[in-house]
Amino acid sequence: MGWVAGLALVAPGVPALAQIDGAEADVAYADIIVTARKRAEALKDVPLAVSVLDDRTVFTEGVRGTADVSRLVAGLTFDMGGFLNDTRPAIRGMQAERGRPSLAVLIDGQDLAGENISIAGGGASLNARLFELERVEVVKGPQAVLYGRNAFAGAVNYVTRMPAAEFRARLLAEFAGGGFRSVEGGVDVPILGPRLSVQAGGAFTERDGFYTNPVTDAKVGASRSEGVSVALRVEPVDDVRVVARWIHGKERASEMATAFVGANVRLPAPGARYSPVPGAPATLPCPADPSVLPPPARAQCTRGTFVGELKATERDLDLSPDPLTGQPFAGLDFRQDIVSVNAIWDADWGSLTCRFGFLDNRSHILQDGDYSNFPGPAGLVLALSSLQDLRYDNRTRDHEFRLFRRFGRVDVLLGAQLFSEDSALVNAAQFWLRNPNSPLSGPPFRLATAPDPNFAFPARTTRETRYYGVFASAAVELTRRLRLSGDVRWNYDRIDYDIPGWRLQDVTLQRLRPTCLPQFPNGSTFNPANPGGSPPPGVVVACPRSGTLKSEKLTPRVTLEWRPTPDTLVYGVWAKGFKPGGFNTNEIVELDNQRYLPERVTAWEVGVKTTIPELGLVVNADAYFNDYTNQQIGVQNTNVTPGGQVITTAGIVNAGKVEIWGVEADVEWRPWERLRFLVGYAFTHSDFVAYVQGPPPGSPPALFEQCGVPLGQTSSDQNRAEAGNICADFSGRQVGKSPRHVLNLSGEYRQPIAERLQAFLSLAGRYRSKRFTDESNLVFLPEVWLMELRAGLDWRNVSFLFYVDNLLDTAKIQNAQRNVDFGRPEGFAPGRGFLAYLPQPRTFGVRAGVRF
Repeated sequence: MGWVAGLALVAPGVPALAQIDGAEADVAYADIIVTARKRAEALKDVPLAVSVLDDRTVFTEGVRGTADVSRLVAGLTFDMGGFLNDTRPAIRGMQAERGRPSLAVLIDGQDLAGENISIAGGGASLNARLFELERVEVVKGPQAVLYGRNAFAGAVNYVTRMPAAEFRARLLAEFAGGGFRSVEGGVDVPILGPRLSVQAGGAFTERDGFYTNPVTDAKVGASRSEGVSVALRVEPVDDVRVVARWIHGKERASEMATAFVGANVRLPAPGARYSPVPGAPATLPCPADPSVLPPPARAQCTRGTFVGELKATERDLDLSPDPLTGQPFAGLDFRQDIVSVNAIWDADWGSLTCRFGFLDNRSHILQDGDYSNFPGPAGLVLALSSLQDLRYDNRTRDHEFRLFRRFGRVDVLLGAQLFSEDSALVNAAQFWLRNPNSPLSGPPFRLATAPDPNFAFPARTTRETRYYGVFASAAVELTRRLRLSGDVRWNYDRIDYDIPGWRLQDVTLQRLRPTCLPQFPNGSTFNPANPGGSPPPGVVVACPRSGTLKSEKLTPRVTLEWRPTPDTLVYGVWAKGFKPGGFNTNEIVELDNQRYLPERVTAWEVGVKTTIPELGLVVNADAYFNDYTNQQIGVQNTNVTPGGQVITTAGIVNAGKVEIWGVEADVEWRPWERLRFLVGYAFTHSDFVAYVQGPPPGSPPALFEQCGVPLGQTSSDQNRAEAGNICADFSGRQVGKSPRHVLNLSGEYRQPIAERLQAFLSLAGRYRSKRFTDESNLVFLPEVWLMELRAGLDWRNVSFLFYVDNLLDTAKIQNAQRNVDFGRPEGFAPGRGFLAYLPQPRTFGVRAGVRF
């Protein structure tokens, strides 16, 4: 066999390998079989927007995870968050800024996309090295009915290779620039013929990285991963098949090549106040033009941020060494175990499928928390250094039961899903003064000037999720060409939160001891003006707090299919999606007023799939509209402690309404049997129709009414400065991280050389238009073209590939995340900065594989 799609990918009666002048070629796109609707169907017959990467694409493109998939599927984006395991895939402009991920990422139907606790919106379980892949299915649009709780915007399902009933073996090796080397192998061994077979595989990947941190002279972006997989296939009788699989993976990774880009402007903050003299309360309203004020007051009336295109190079890397060891930070230590059991019983009365899944994901992150090493300024300036020390422990159980039966012209699918997740975060992050000689280190503040090597008060936060879902689907053939189907899922979520009741800033920066004193509010500290009515010196009041959220929702879906010709499918879809709310748990002492609302979407879509064999043409196109409400977004909150101290912390609010519409098209054209062109295009219009955070704290009721928000819903000076108005109104702006245009172009030519030997050459271009980093639309990532070259040989059961990634060697920043700039405040007001992740430069590599 050549390195092509296996039998599981082709329609019944279609051979796995088509012959072209005696050489082997890929199976036609229209013949691919997928399970996007929980049953095997030809891709051309599925009334959904589905993109499929077969096993040849997985090989030629080096697909190892969601970041690789996003390169190949127009409309799918993948961004890094603030930490090494903070990954943020999104689709069709529905970005998961906060809350749990909006895109389900699954392996054989088992949910992997657990939500981060420290900074919600990303998933901590998606870094595992994936291998033994048969194909990847990307389904666009709300898919909660069939894919469960996380498929709010769509789903990415990795389908593994089933153990074969005959002996097979495979070995892959790859070497590339940046010190990349990878070896992967596997074997299928029949034990009792087709009744019992076992599959075992392993993978090893290591890279040195492309960039060096000038501060420590250490490589960044280095990693080492190892994994093993064992699967058992049992068919005790002809109609029953059970496949059990265990995947174990671990990874060690250094810090990423991250340049911190600080503020380049200070913007007026409408509604801000300033102090008449240093140290006095801020009581005077800021003028419209803060430049008329002296520098200390001007700093209180403005907020720093970055405006313009994000740019960075290796010279901008400034990651500090670990202050406790003097060595580079350890980075990420990641371990994951996935266990699944899939059983199917095909009988005359129908098909029963049971899936049992278990996930154990553990990771430890130790990295520079402020991404910088510069010295702190003198004076009463709260310039901070920080380290991040995060331990995640995430365990899930994901079980599903499905019954499919056909009654003449009616297909019925019934099912249920049970899902539970137990997540814990032990956060030992520390903050201290960047300048050890700062006056703030003395009385009366006595702030820390170095981290504590024996830190005794890490904050433990837990979240327990219990989910139950019941779903049903029925499809009826109204006529020979017309088919109507309806799906519905009942969803029930219960989420329990536990927080320790203290802020790490209080415990590490102020060196206070967390103590539970129920007679005082959480966050209270000693007040010299009222010593008898406050806790003792050196203590911050911290009693654990718990909160529970429950939600119950029906998510329906209706699909109408029409076949004007045997080779053309026209469909229309109406669906609803639901994503539960939650609590912000980042640096808070109470859960009161920290709740955010569920997200909802109503989606309409029309599409067409057509095949024109005489022209060698396959066209899939669709247009959609999403009415998206209550998007969960991270903001800066200004909180006042019981002692009167003003603290800026991270918060989560809901945008009122987002309007998303777009068009997508995938075209495959084979003008000649040896030549193939692929075109993928996605246009996404994703804008805020209504997103108002609110006026400043302490505003009169009339201003809340004028802004159109409930009384008490306020915003921080930073957010009002970025919005440019007193209501912090971002309506009319583009949703961050969502490009308007994505275009993928590729062409491949194959030339037979001898019997069962052929050479191939392919060139691909991938374009992504400018996109903003957040809702302010002040900062953007530029448009970018990435080119890729592939050339190689297929001979019998051997494939060899030479490739060049980033052929044009573009150095444009393609991935960034906003972050608080702890190190460069003016006074006590930290501004905004951005983490710019340096791109992979032009990379040459070779990849080879053999199967027998």
